[in-house]
Amino acid sequence: MRRMHLVELEDLPWVPAAIRDGGTDLLDLGFERVGFYRGVVPRLRALLADTKRARVIDVCSGGGGGALYAHGTLRDAGIEMVLTDRYPNEAGRARVASRGDAALTYRESPVDALQLPAELTGVRTMWGALHHFPPDAIAALLAAIVRSGEPLAFFDVAASPAMRKLPVVLAPIAMSLNMLMLFVGSLFLVPLVRPVRASRLALTYLVPLIPLLVAWDGTVSALRAYTPDELLAIARGVPGGEGYEWASGVEGNALYLTGRPR
Repeated sequence: MRRMHLVELEDLPWVPAAIRDGGTDLLDLGFERVGFYRGVVPRLRALLADTKRARVIDVCSGGGGGALYAHGTLRDAGIEMVLTDRYPNEAGRARVASRGDAALTYRESPVDALQLPAELTGVRTMWGALHHFPPDAIAALLAAIVRSGEPLAFFDVAASPAMRKLPVVLAPIAMSLNMLMLFVGSLFLVPLVRPVRASRLALTYLVPLIPLLVAWDGTVSALRAYTPDELLAIARGVPGGEGYEWASGVEGNALYLTGRPR
């Protein structure tokens, strides 16, 4: 089975923020609890050191997730980090504010990853969002970064080898089982998300829209996920890509793509 770019609910502009944020907050919690990004953060640290950059511009930040995890491990490096999103996340901004670190900010105005304001310079990062982009959008995103001459480090869920080997006719069965697991798991995890919000609890236990979003989007994410070879093929094909050193691979279940000017 090849990559399938189905629609994720959180990408739809008409989905209420309370539902979208509730879903992304829950996914961030899950990633945090399993240490999903533990194996790839050293690659960001090495990229910052090798390129002598001291500022990170994170795009598609959502509730903070991987960016805040990285911030916690990089505080000793004196790195400034700016989180941005097309749909700024209220809980994410609260988590940033609670850390009380002047070198960590969450931009309140919407920021499109494909059209960053000129003043946002620094190493570009993205955590858990690369699969939201189809190949042509990834090419456009990478081309814009290459034109800016900035390094980049993107991290995401990796395509499952087992899923890729699955016959297409069995996909509905695999999707149904995965959705059921995520829906039930959401019911247990929502009370652990901080800060606690009445809207999140209501949209989980009174009208279970957040578990439904997590079940669908989490399953579709697995179908949308890329392999390292697919990302490298896209990166090397963008205009100016030959002037960058690209690397992509998998650490645990986390996929990484890094690029630095030669």
